[in-house]
Amino acid sequence: MTDTATFMQRLNKTKLLPVRMTNLMMESLRVNRFEAHETFLSPGNYAGSIYFIQSGLVRGAIEGSSEKITTWFKQEGDIILPSGIFTQLPSEEYIAAVAKTTLLALPFKHIQNIITANAELMELFVLLLSENNNEAHSREKLLRLPSAKDRYNFISQNQDFVLKRVPHYLIASYLNVTKETFSRLHKGLDY
Repeated sequence: MTDTATFMQRLNKTKLLPVRMTNLMMESLRVNRFEAHETFLSPGNYAGSIYFIQSGLVRGAIEGSSEKITTWFKQEGDIILPSGIFTQLPSEEYIAAVAKTTLLALPFKHIQNIITANAELMELFVLLLSENNNEAHSREKLLRLPSAKDRYNFISQNQDFVLKRVPHYLIASYLNVTKETFSRLHKGLDY
């Protein structure tokens, strides 16, 4: 079942939208379903939509020297603005479902059309970009913490859903530690 009301509540949390704007946004909303570990955007490809996570868990990753490096996690109720979506440049990241996931997709072409006809909607997307930038700043702050224990404590305090729902090997990648170090941190042992 598609829950557009939750998506609109999430958008209204960023900027209150008149009913007419809400209806315009819903006109071309699509549902996408992905299995665990299924990638739906890869580097070099163009993002065609912004996404709302109706259910499930999603991660962003970049190519590392030997494996993908996790850069972010999002869960139900979050909006995904893929890199390059507004500039229409190729993506530099992988976006994949961590668990079985249902997304609502708002196509970029539809966004362009409704902004052209309704310039006041531009503010919503600027605010969403600002939120995205704040999340990136938080990730940067996490990576600047000097010890693995400090990074672990940071996500425990600020993103506890990660520790509760994400496989440990992906959290280790996110924290920039080995799987063994993460295991020791998670068990409260010295590393």
